[in-house]
Amino acid sequence: MKIYAIFLLAHLLADFLFQPDSLINLKESSHKKGKFWNKGIFWHSLIQYGTTLLLLAVYGELWVDTLLAASCVFICHYLIDRSKFQWKLNEFWKFILDQLAHYVIIYLVLWMFRLVIIPQALPAYLVAFGQKALPISLGSKILLGAILVICLIWVSGQLIKVIMKTLQLRPFEENLSNAATQMPQPSETITPAPLGRKEPQTGLYIGWVERALIGIFMVMAIYTSLTLLATLKTLARFKQLENRANAEYFILGTLLSILLGVSFGAMMYWIVRY
Repeated sequence: MKIYAIFLLAHLLADFLFQPDSLINLKESSHKKGKFWNKGIFWHSLIQYGTTLLLLAVYGELWVDTLLAASCVFICHYLIDRSKFQWKLNEFWKFILDQLAHYVIIYLVLWMFRLVIIPQALPAYLVAFGQKALPISLGSKILLGAILVICLIWVSGQLIKVIMKTLQLRPFEENLSNAATQMPQPSETITPAPLGRKEPQTGLYIGWVERALIGIFMVMAIYTSLTLLATLKTLARFKQLENRANAEYFILGTLLSILLGVSFGAMMYWIVRY
């Protein structure tokens, strides 16, 4: 399953680290109803394709079969992302089904080229892996560790963002700006910031650091530090929690972040001690 892990890592890198807002905006602006071509999705899929080939070369797994498999995954990646515009689902289910579709397609393509174990043997393989009965090389451990780190920090952050958006909960920055507009203004006011100026995504970065620390604490088995981390975060936001909308956003976001952080952190702990 080493090759599957390489393809999965390339997908996660392309989807969550190598996809800036400018590329997402290009995908949206290039979407035309009834038109198959989308320049933004093409460049995104090409990044995924190039990342896959690079990782295959680094791990010495680049040969004819893997090259053909990567080409097929590149085409399937484009088709899945292009069809996603037609899905009549909320943001949460669209995110979940999109990721599942990519993971399943990668496995099926590799199975077609006989690069992974057959589906019938997969349950027994997973049981043996869970019992630590399968030998794993250091390179495979690094692959799995990199996948879990990306899931811990970036995938979890995107999932939390999607859940909040689906529940129509607004971030702190939006709640604060709305509150500021509702406050009575004095006779001499400060000139407002330009409308086109983008607010810093401090909450996003705080979440990244928070889950990274949770992962470190879990790997080092320093579980008491988790409560200290939650306490420090609460104290930092204490004044803003007087607003009900902020309190709801904070509580749900923090609980989700801790849940995902502990889950992926426990997996990292297990991999490190495999």
